[in-house]
Amino acid sequence: MAYENLRYEVEDHIATVTLDRPETLNALNRALLAELGEVGNQIDEDPEVRVVIVTGAGRGFCSGGDLKETSFAAGTGGSVVQNPADHWAGRWMGLSKPTLAAVNGVAAGGGLALALACDIRLASDQARFAALFARIGMSVLDGAGWLLQRAVGLSRALELLFTAETIDAERALEIGLVGHVVPHDELLERTRDLAQRIAANPPVALQLTKQVVHGAHDKTFPDHLPSQWAAMQTNLRLARHDIAEGGQAFREKRAANFRGLVPPDESD
Repeated sequence: MAYENLRYEVEDHIATVTLDRPETLNALNRALLAELGEVGNQIDEDPEVRVVIVTGAGRGFCSGGDLKETSFAAGTGGSVVQNPADHWAGRWMGLSKPTLAAVNGVAAGGGLALALACDIRLASDQARFAALFARIGMSVLDGAGWLLQRAVGLSRALELLFTAETIDAERALEIGLVGHVVPHDELLERTRDLAQRIAANPPVALQLTKQVVHGAHDKTFPDHLPSQWAAMQTNLRLARHDIAEGGQAFREKRAANFRGLVPPDESD
């Protein structure tokens, strides 16, 4: 599938999604939001994809909603949706595959929400982060209120939202907004190295792990355990080859050759 506002590439089980509106620092307009949903569907449906990287073209990761688009300025479209189930940030967070954000520049407003919707965040030492909603007269949008406090805690999330101030990559690392800060010129290489380490693991187990961990956020420990048990049973049912291969490779002290879902007529 061809996209006009983003680039999509798959190599070695890693999908790279590059927001491609560099003249606007990859601002989110309706077309780009629609394509984020479409590429999310493509990622979920492609068995070759095991890990996803999202980054931005040019100097920015994503500057947030495109205020030149009337629907954003009027507050009637784009980020604001009537049905929360259709929200682009929720769709991105709900991807079945592990996701990594390679934040190469400014991540503001909806761009910050996109980074937060990823499972792991790596930042260039030139990256900047800002929850700018109040600065443009808006209350928090794009699910950023929920996502931000989940990453950095309630008090720090509210400070960022109330002040609408920009923080640098080192401060983002200090408060847990990102997990890694790397030299700007090494960002994609380092992100891809991490993605390759993840992709080397069994894809079904990775997807189930993501599902269980995300689902545990609002559960007590006793309520969490049945979900963990159910995921294990699904893993046994769908990926017996990988479980057997993992055990054998461990005993033989070699790298495992995980295959993911195996059609019944090809299973061992």
